Amino acid sequence: MTEHDNQYATSCLLVCSQKLGHVSRAVTRHSTMFKVLRKIHPKASTMALPLVRHYKLGMNAIKKGQVVELRDKVWKVTSKEHVVAGRGGAIVKMDMIELSSNNRISERFMSGDSLEVLNLKDENFQYLYNANGKVHLLNTETFEEVEMEEDMIEGGVKLLPMLEDGMTVTVGILTTASDPRRAISLKLPQTHVYTVASTVERAPQAAKGNAYKQATLANGARVQVPDFVGVGERIIIEIEEMKYIKRA
Repeated sequence: MTEHDNQYATSCLLVCSQKLGHVSRAVTRHSTMFKVLRKIHPKASTMALPLVRHYKLGMNAIKKGQVVELRDKVWKVTSKEHVVAGRGGAIVKMDMIELSSNNRISERFMSGDSLEVLNLKDENFQYLYNANGKVHLLNTETFEEVEMEEDMIEGGVKLLPMLEDGMTVTVGILTTASDPRRAISLKLPQTHVYTVASTVERAPQAAKGNAYKQATLANGARVQVPDFVGVGERIIIEIEEMKYIKRA
């Protein structure tokens, strides 16, 4: 390939890269285009490639747990609150955590504002154990191990005791130009089977019918179960609401 051909190919690839960035932001540091571009253009390794696939959403549509781009940084929304301002105006207050530094901020936006929202790829991982404030997980297909902060659990750290050995959980994987695979969210299954370790019996004079009593599961979590559920039984729990569903 001549020098002229090299320059022409470089120009074409640069134009394509720019257009792809505006259309879908689907180019990453590990993409085929990046590898080819780097071979013929030495400075390609220092180019700031865009984040993968994103779209704009208005403040009213953005939800807790989503990942947004603000001031050229990537943030995860940890809480969202609508505040009524003077003269009937509406303000959206968002608490966010910056994913590269774990810095936390609280920002206020007008209801008509919008932010770039990044798409996440959900993958199944197997829970191994937790220690020192981190949850350790394994991808059983690729044998990739990841560790995540406990506060990355969707629903909060109160759900930490509901994790059990071998449980399949959903991990949100974010891809950026600087980090091809970053685990940023952990979601427990909607329901799971647990063993009843003990129950608090109701008083004899308590009203009969669809009565409930407190039960302690083998993991130490406490739930309300029907009166007929006994110690040692396996029951299905709706995890986020900590609600009894039925016997397993």
